[in-house]
Amino acid sequence: MTPASAWTRPWGLLRPVDEIGMLTRRYMHEYGATRDHLANVAISIRKHANNNPRAIMYERKLTREDYMKARWISEPLCLFDNCLETDGALACVVVSAERSRDCPQRPVYIHSVSQGLPPQHQTMTNYWNEDPLRGPAWTCAEALYRASDIQAGDVKVAQLYDAFTPLIPLSLEGYGFCKRGEGAYFTDDGNLEVGGRLPVNTSGGGLSEAYVHGFNLINEGVRQMRGTSCNQVKDADTCLVTAGEGVPTSAMLLRN
Repeated sequence: MTPASAWTRPWGLLRPVDEIGMLTRRYMHEYGATRDHLANVAISIRKHANNNPRAIMYERKLTREDYMKARWISEPLCLFDNCLETDGALACVVVSAERSRDCPQRPVYIHSVSQGLPPQHQTMTNYWNEDPLRGPAWTCAEALYRASDIQAGDVKVAQLYDAFTPLIPLSLEGYGFCKRGEGAYFTDDGNLEVGGRLPVNTSGGGLSEAYVHGFNLINEGVRQMRGTSCNQVKDADTCLVTAGEGVPTSAMLLRN
């Protein structure tokens, strides 16, 4: 074992879902988040997949009752808090802006990129610092927006890495869409759905389209900027695409 895993593996934190489950408990304790908030995430993203013929969960609906009755995987995370397990292949083509003018598809521009992790961070979740809920997304976001004239308030749609449902509220906070502790409540009232405050994972994401380590989030961001998504967000001209919160992470802003 690595020195970091010696603090967790002997005590039963064996899988990523166990580590995220522990972090989720802390978040619930600190801010009053509930399983209903996690259900909001799963159900909203599933609705997007239901309209996407490429999605594994195409036309396979998820109700709140289904969510609440699902078996535990690692409390407080149930089956539908976990991403799919998927074999797949995806690609995108990156060329210069000048070269893109000759391509048959409408170009989408990479506006800003960043990578980051906070001090003391270890692989997966970080329990042994002063603030385990201020994760890599915060550090990554600071670098992303510092190099950009597009800020969180300008973003019309987001593709947020969703290996587990609680990563969404944590990412909403880290990337500046709401204040600290408000991410869970941001998920209420259909805010994550098309027509809501910030549509998230409009292809179904890792939870309901396919889990290919987030690459499908990039492709869906491109579709949104081209206006060709199955769940197109009206007048979307900017899109945030992120890697996982909780781990050393990266993000980029796309624009049309």
